[in-house]
Amino acid sequence: MQMIKDTRGFSSSIDVLLFLVLVSVSAVLLAPAMVGNTQLMALHDTSAAEHNSQVLLSLQNGRVDDFSYAVAGAQMDYLVNGTLGPDAVDSGIYLTGKKLVAGREINHKTFADLASESVASQFTIYRDDGSVRLNLLTDEYRSNLDTQMQDYLDMQIGDRYNYNVSVVWRPFRDVPIGGETHMGRPVPDTAYVESSWITMTYHTEYTRYYVENLINSELGAIGLDLANASVVPREETEELIAGHINDAINRTVDDAVGAIVKMTIEQTIERAQTAINQQVDNVVPGNNSGISDIIIDEVLAELRNDPTFIEDASLGLSEQITEYTQEVAREEVHAVIAGEVDALASDITDQYVSNAATVEEAKDEVLDYVFSRIDISRARMTLALWDGNS
Repeated sequence: MQMIKDTRGFSSSIDVLLFLVLVSVSAVLLAPAMVGNTQLMALHDTSAAEHNSQVLLSLQNGRVDDFSYAVAGAQMDYLVNGTLGPDAVDSGIYLTGKKLVAGREINHKTFADLASESVASQFTIYRDDGSVRLNLLTDEYRSNLDTQMQDYLDMQIGDRYNYNVSVVWRPFRDVPIGGETHMGRPVPDTAYVESSWITMTYHTEYTRYYVENLINSELGAIGLDLANASVVPREETEELIAGHINDAINRTVDDAVGAIVKMTIEQTIERAQTAINQQVDNVVPGNNSGISDIIIDEVLAELRNDPTFIEDASLGLSEQITEYTQEVAREEVHAVIAGEVDALASDITDQYVSNAATVEEAKDEVLDYVFSRIDISRARMTLALWDGNS
């Protein structure tokens, strides 16, 4: 049998293999176009978001070994500036004396702890496109903390990203009363933003059980109104219940304001007016430094910025602050919840009359609502990151 020598089949196979190799190489080179910008951006976004979360977690848990500030430090600087000139505040003698008299050291705490204390110590009312600061004694606390947080982020991130950090504390939910700090550049729309709650470091009794005992009389009155719903006109029942809910909210707000003022202002102001005032004469010239008067005058000047503030000379400063803040907080809370209370009163009346809920279940619903308006124990920390070249 005669063999026929023909290499065309072999050549065709090589051509096919080469074609497949070229197709594979082309696929690798053209992968970005084949995958598409959407998928690549999604991958990038996921990576950036994870990085943001890691940086935020690192910032919250980052430990500060040495942190110090001076209570009423800004007021002391102002006094020395006016007496001896601006260079005096940089002198070693003054700085040493200032630290001995008013210095506070907080060691081995996390940034989250320090940040929560910072926003709590500010205690400001934001209203009518302005603000009324109720504590002017911790300026150095905030500025020193911002500096340390900035140094920490610069070390963690470097030049790769721009950033903005904010910590916001609103003890009454959605109400512009509390404290906040912002550090960094304005946040663009392209930034990756991550937020989480941090716990306030001071001890507070504002549990659900505490609020229940606080408003127990109002809850009892609501129970009686519901029990009489069959013999009282429907509109009157709802109106009575709405009134009790509003009274419960006012009682809770007033009590919370008193606790906040005591925790964030009263002790600090009293400390400045006693220990600091007694010792500051060793640092600044004159027999009477007058720092206590400066502090009180500054706080009252802030309060007078609000035309609704009524100064009562018979009351102490912390008492005036408490009364003023209680009135403002009640007003702001009711502005936020306008309409909600009437709707809640109508809803629980409907549930009770239709046998869909018992009196105790209706009272629990009111308690849950009142308790939800108070958020004393936590603040919101937010980190925004974006490309450092943008």
